[in-house]
Amino acid sequence: MKNELMTKLLWSTIEDYAGLWELNWEVNSILEKDYTCNMELTKKILLHFLQIGLIKLYFNKWGEDQIQEIRRQEAIEVLENEEYWSPPKLNDLCIKTGSTKKGEKYYYEDLISEIEL
Repeated sequence: MKNELMTKLLWSTIEDYAGLWELNWEVNSILEKDYTCNMELTKKILLHFLQIGLIKLYFNKWGEDQIQEIRRQEAIEVLENEEYWSPPKLNDLCIKTGSTKKGEKYYYEDLISEIEL
């Protein structure tokens, strides 16, 4: 189950810049829908991905294409801010995630099973 969750989340960051709330929806699609517990699990996985360099976080105004990378230390703090875990309204500031080259390598070379969570 852990590998399935990590694979799904990492793919979501490769496919497009995914919002935090969207990633939690991905986890909800696999697990029973206990939003709070699932959000904590999603945070834990994303935090680990961030710490080992598989993803980056970005600020985005919902409805616009422009993104601004968030420094790693600030990104760790942003993950804990619950306001970014709800779907935004048009022009609201939101957090999106994107994979790094290392993240893509982990996904395409099926290295996710090697990640200790």
